[in-house]
Amino acid sequence: MSKSSKRAKSSNRDMRVIYPEYFDKNLSWRMGRRVPLRIAYEDPELKRVALAAQKAGYEVFLDSNKNYSSTWYDRKGRMLIRKVGTKEEQIREIAKNIPKVNLPKPTEKKEPSQKKQKKGSVYRQKTR
Repeated sequence: MSKSSKRAKSSNRDMRVIYPEYFDKNLSWRMGRRVPLRIAYEDPELKRVALAAQKAGYEVFLDSNKNYSSTWYDRKGRMLIRKVGTKEEQIREIAKNIPKVNLPKPTEKKEPSQKKQKKGSVYRQKTR
């Protein structure tokens, strides 16, 4: 085994997987919610959870191609953070920061205005 592959394995062992479903108020404990309802969030997005983790002081790596096994049909992704303390402590610290995170609202592109065409009868329209 080369030194680089050993480094990659050790760095993966230092990481902890966090799914947005851990913080979802709509899920039960059986379905995967890991925080109490009082600090859970209504339908959390991966970006919001990642920003809350950064606000808590964790280094965050996003992986949007993965999904939580209990809700495999809803592809929300996952994030990886460095291990510090227990997983429950980290999850609760992130959950307390989720309501404080403000995501920028997506701006809608305005299409250039087109001239309104007069509606006439079918017989008066020009044909080519």
